[in-house]
Amino acid sequence: MTAATMAIRREVRAISLIGFAHFLSHFYMLSLVPLFLLVQAEFEVSFVELGLIITLYNVATAVLQTPMGVLVDRLGARRILIAGLFVNALAVALAGFASSYMELLLLFLVAGAGNSVFHPADYVILTASVDQRRQGKAYSIHSFGGALGFAAAPSVMITLADWTDWRTALIIAGLAGIVLSFVFVFSGDTLKEDAKTKSRPDRQVTLRQTITVPVMLFFLFYVCMAAASIGLTGFAAVFLPEMYGVSIQTASHMLSIMLLAGAVGTLIGGPLADRTRNHDLVLTMCFGIGALLTVAVGTAAIPVFLVLAAFAGNGFFRGIVNPSRDIMVREISPPGALGTVFAFVTTGFSIGQGLAPILYGFLLDHGMFSAVLYVSAAFTLLMIGLSISSRERRARRPA
Repeated sequence: MTAATMAIRREVRAISLIGFAHFLSHFYMLSLVPLFLLVQAEFEVSFVELGLIITLYNVATAVLQTPMGVLVDRLGARRILIAGLFVNALAVALAGFASSYMELLLLFLVAGAGNSVFHPADYVILTASVDQRRQGKAYSIHSFGGALGFAAAPSVMITLADWTDWRTALIIAGLAGIVLSFVFVFSGDTLKEDAKTKSRPDRQVTLRQTITVPVMLFFLFYVCMAAASIGLTGFAAVFLPEMYGVSIQTASHMLSIMLLAGAVGTLIGGPLADRTRNHDLVLTMCFGIGALLTVAVGTAAIPVFLVLAAFAGNGFFRGIVNPSRDIMVREISPPGALGTVFAFVTTGFSIGQGLAPILYGFLLDHGMFSAVLYVSAAFTLLMIGLSISSRERRARRPA
């Protein structure tokens, strides 16, 4: 076996393990959402209170993610990734034993803290371990894993709850991550954390030097991206039954189809990102189509089969964007600060995903189901504007 073949096989193993970790990270973000109505019936809470659980999960991630990115850049990614995965998974499993709403709230706060390690650690390991010519594909598979996690969560969690109950569903989901964290302990030869030797300059880049205007614009981009996404992924099982008369199970399966289409789109977006320099154009076209499809569903005037087609198309076009987005973030990152930049901009994702559920919960509590989709579409259009602004700033930056 040649050295090149061995290197590629190691890359494949690293991408597979990191992709599975990213799968679980996204799976856990939505693990409770399909169970909202079951939890609401047991604990007698409102949608705003349920949305607050998701808010605190994402607040914990948002607060800790940038500090974790700094630690990843300075100490290496593997140990931090293992610890975060274990904490995240253990908290989700223990949530299955919660005896009150407050216990559930606190456990998902802890789970969100564990979730803070994934983006900085994942991207540092991938960038260190995969040849730059294949990083678009590596990023696409990484995003594919996360998209699959989102896609699987609604159907898997509601199915597990149907077979058992919502508590057992959370316990089973948490145990999967605990097992994977122990697999990672014995994967030191595969999960490289040598980014510090590949890209770190003689002196460390300060946080102030790292957080440039393009980085700030991408931070806001991630806020809007998460706010747009959670309107669909977090509440489709609530607004689709009300607007189109489908069952909760059917709505959950439709959401899974949308997210699966997003995963397929992400795989297509990887080779596209490796071949094109016009990443901004990819974002504008795909998000524009996504906004139009979201508004179409919000009219509550199209047949159910077209709702399914709109959800699938929305997921597909949004998925194509992911690798181009990741390459754009890599390009604005100073040498030696990749983990910090990815941590900072993706903190915007946690903030958007944390704050938006309160807004959407308010709209749902007041019966404004279509407004959820229109607000989601508005956030999507804001992303396009931020992408264009970021391009203009990058173009004016000295070479």
